[in-house]
Amino acid sequence: MNRRSLPAALLLVTPLLAGVAALAQTTPAQTTPAQTAATTLKAGPADPARGEAIAASCSGCHGPTGRAPVLKGEPAAQIQNALLAFRSGTRRNGTMQGIASRMSDQDIVDVAAFYAGPPPTPAPATPPAAPTPAPPSTSTAAPTTASGTLGRTLYLEGAPGRDVLACAVCHGEDGQGADAVGIPAIAGLSAASVLETLRAYHAMPPVGIAYPDAMRIAVKPLTDADMNAVAQFVATLK
Repeated sequence: MNRRSLPAALLLVTPLLAGVAALAQTTPAQTTPAQTAATTLKAGPADPARGEAIAASCSGCHGPTGRAPVLKGEPAAQIQNALLAFRSGTRRNGTMQGIASRMSDQDIVDVAAFYAGPPPTPAPATPPAAPTPAPPSTSTAAPTTASGTLGRTLYLEGAPGRDVLACAVCHGEDGQGADAVGIPAIAGLSAASVLETLRAYHAMPPVGIAYPDAMRIAVKPLTDADMNAVAQFVATLK
C-alpha cells in the first residue's frame, strides 16, 4: 500500500474500530459462581448458628469419619451452588436431591455460612464432676418406652455425636419419601420388614451406587438396638 492510499484505508478502518469498541461496552461481563448463587437465592443475612443446627444431621456423611466429602472450610458460594444444583435436579444424587428439595433459600445460605466458617475452638478441659447418685426410680412406664423414645430421636434428629444421620432428612418426618428423586416411602411398613432392611444395609459392602451406598453409610453407625428402635418407630408412621 503506497502513502497516497493510506488516508483512504484509515477512513474505512476507523468506523469498524469504533463499532467493536461500542460492542465491547454493551457486552455483559461473565458472572462468577458466587454471583450466580447470590442473585438466585432470596434470603436474609447468613446465620451460621442456625446453619449449624440444620447441618447437625449431615455429619453422618460429611463429618471426618464419613464417606462423603468433608465440607468444613469450603467456600460458602461453592456449597450454595451445589445445594441449588441438587435442589433443581441439574446435579443428580438421590440422597442429596432429597435433602436439598426440603431446604429453603435461607436454609441454604445459613448452612453454607456454617460450613464456610472456621472450625470450632475446643473448649478448655475441665475436671469431671463427682457423680450424683440417682434418686430411686418411681416410673411405671412400660419397658418399651425407652426404646420408643430412642427410635423417634434417631429417626427425626439422628445422633450427630455418633455420626448417625436422621432418617427424616431423606424419608421425611412422615415417612413419605420423595418419589421424584428415588427415595421410597416407608410409612405403613411393619417393624419386622424395616428391621430386616436395616440389617441388610448394615451388612452390605460398598457397591458404588448412590442410593444403596447412602443407606449403607447412614445405617453403619447403628447398633442392633438402634435398628430395632428405629424399626418400631417407623411402624407407627401411617
